[in-house]
Amino acid sequence: NVCEKYEGEASVIFYYTGHGMPDESTKEAYLLPIDGYSKSPQSGLSTKKLYQKLGKMQTQSVIVFLDACFSGAKRDGKMMASSRGVAIKAKDEPVGSNTVVFSAAQGDETAYPYKSQQHGMFTYYVLEKIQQSGGATTLGELSQYVTQQVKRKSVVENGKSQTPSVSYAS
Repeated sequence: NVCEKYEGEASVIFYYTGHGMPDESTKEAYLLPIDGYSKSPQSGLSTKKLYQKLGKMQTQSVIVFLDACFSGAKRDGKMMASSRGVAIKAKDEPVGSNTVVFSAAQGDETAYPYKSQQHGMFTYYVLEKIQQSGGATTLGELSQYVTQQVKRKSVVENGKSQTPSVSYAS
């Protein structure tokens, strides 16, 4: 493990952009890879297991960016697999004491695209803030900027609400 070689001084950034999917019966959230099956969320990676694995690493800090939603909706607002055709609110999983998770959308919201920029809206504003600041931004500043911009632009661009969230161990 690379982190072990740095004896607790390493920092890890995990960035995922794609589809998230809830298990309809357990409400557990999964990251669905390109070869995953939307009718079987378990073909993806459980966020619970992801956070557990990241929490076991010997690190100074872990930052997770998830440009995905876990309602079962696609970026175009259509449902991926839900037979009921309604969004589901996936459970929030606990994160480790040195972990911060930035998510593109809350609860049963959809993570929408920023079509003219050919990005997810969340990713676009994360990258914009990092570029504007030359990388010299705090997590608080990044969170405030991304949340404000996405909330505003999503309503204008997509006519829908999207509110990024930040979670960490309290």
